Amino acid sequence: MCTVAKKEMTLSSDDDDWFYDSISRYKHLYMYDLQYPVTALDWINTNYVCVATRGRSRHEITELSLPDKLCTKEDLALSKNRDFQVVTGGFSSAQINAIKHIPDTRLICTSSVNNHGHLEIWKLGSQETDLIKLETRLNNRKPKGAWSLISELKKSHVIFGSHGDNLCYADVMSQTILQDTTDFNCEGRLSCIRNLGEHIVCGCFTSGQLLIWDTREKTPSLQETECDKSVQWTMDCSETDMVQLSSGGDIQFRDSRKPKTCNMTLSNNVGFTSNDLEYLKICLKKQNGSLHQYSVSGFDGNVHLFSSDSSSPVFVHEGHVKNGSNDLSKMKVVTHSWHPTENVVLSAATDGSLHAWQQTS
Repeated sequence: MCTVAKKEMTLSSDDDDWFYDSISRYKHLYMYDLQYPVTALDWINTNYVCVATRGRSRHEITELSLPDKLCTKEDLALSKNRDFQVVTGGFSSAQINAIKHIPDTRLICTSSVNNHGHLEIWKLGSQETDLIKLETRLNNRKPKGAWSLISELKKSHVIFGSHGDNLCYADVMSQTILQDTTDFNCEGRLSCIRNLGEHIVCGCFTSGQLLIWDTREKTPSLQETECDKSVQWTMDCSETDMVQLSSGGDIQFRDSRKPKTCNMTLSNNVGFTSNDLEYLKICLKKQNGSLHQYSVSGFDGNVHLFSSDSSSPVFVHEGHVKNGSNDLSKMKVVTHSWHPTENVVLSAATDGSLHAWQQTS
């Protein structure tokens, strides 16, 4: 089962300054080592997260509880749980590349490298057992050989697929595929899919084009953009805001309700560059209904935070690099995610480090 260990600090003299500086820069900073690198993660609720890791011979899926002090409003002088705690866990025969919890249930959906884009449905452990069990599998109606992206919609409904013409709209509880895009005349590879409400999903093609699908209709619409086709693109969005990130480091801002129009472009002025989209991720953080911050990772071993009106990072989390023990030139942040309600970020790197942190306001 997944091993969670508190990070033992073995800092060089060059890193001493960062360590002492972090006392004033962070409100919270928890650094842990997992036995194997994280490949995907998703929040179960405000206190628990589900993490998939890649092992040498087998792969794991684990439910972790957050440290007590991380998200509480109270000043806990003494707390029982000061580390991540393993709650339930299980094993997968293939590396899990996407994971999505179904709200208000103990079910999670995953997609693996070797399952041809099919959706696997797991049940988290309970009071009777601490084992995460594979319940069933939903076959993609037009498998492409690539793992599927997953996005939840209303209730127990999800969208999964890897290309414009193989998205499937499914009810997890009844294990039924309700709709698909197999007749859609656009077979481009998708880098990201996000929901825009109870019935609508937005997908970003690696070319930067956008797909909008109202699942009450048979066919999605293709939204042409002026994105540079010589680089690859990913995105994040809410019902009103959208940001696209290129492998060249450029960022475009759009209104999700009028996605064809780019409202603002920020050219790469911080040296970001990448050959592919394997780890690239951009995340929106809204506050009081408005875009407050966005964060970028995957170019290096850091997570970069931007305010909505700044072209340069307002904060850079360097903890993975400063406390790494492997070849730092090859280290990258695999993924990161904002806490559902707090200004807390969970980030994981290729060396197996898992950090939960919050910058000082």
